[in-house]
Amino acid sequence: MANVCLIMGKSGSGKSTSIKTLDPKTTVIFNVLKKRLPFKGSNKLYNEENKNLFNLDDYNQIVGYLQGIDKNANYVKNIIIDDMTYVMRKEYFRTAKQTGFNKYTDMAAHFQSIIQTAENMREDLNIFFIMHCEEVVSDNTIVGYKPSTVGKLIDNSYNPVEVVPMLLFSAVKYDENKQPIYGFYTHRCMDGNVEIPAKTPADMFGEDFIPNDLGKVTEIMNDYYNG
Repeated sequence: MANVCLIMGKSGSGKSTSIKTLDPKTTVIFNVLKKRLPFKGSNKLYNEENKNLFNLDDYNQIVGYLQGIDKNANYVKNIIIDDMTYVMRKEYFRTAKQTGFNKYTDMAAHFQSIIQTAENMREDLNIFFIMHCEEVVSDNTIVGYKPSTVGKLIDNSYNPVEVVPMLLFSAVKYDENKQPIYGFYTHRCMDGNVEIPAKTPADMFGEDFIPNDLGKVTEIMNDYYNG
């Protein structure tokens, strides 16, 4: 069973930047939005010629590539799907003319098929699903965050947070000089009056907020389960 982790946060909070500390020789990125990676030299590190960057946005393609890596690419140790939110949204637009609730059920099932495929892959793999979040508002006040999907018909029947063992919540804090500190929340906690929906196994992380460094995260995950 692979290590599966959801990384969720607002745009610009350092989700994709966290990839830069991974080894490109053992990492594969599925680039759902075909966007440039936000760190220096990324075009040379990750590209189709190196066979570590693939532009995929269909769940069938993603499942197929995951299965191929599992069986035929033992050198791969880390897989990033960025941004999983848009796997669902692109399917939504492709089926925009379809009516009825069934298409929403299908979208949730397709999304879950990616997660289930990942979970059943090799034990030496770390698989990260990157997603945007939306604010949860009550009485005109932000009280928490949830994954960004395609609306309430999905939200009422399927919550990706509930089906993954780990969720790192990407956020930005500021030091005494008002300089940004990019990091991940590791545990469910309160930031002021806002609940942070992070979760990790007991004692995996000692701190509630860590640097947004996936290289270090994978070291901790691998040591926790195999050390």
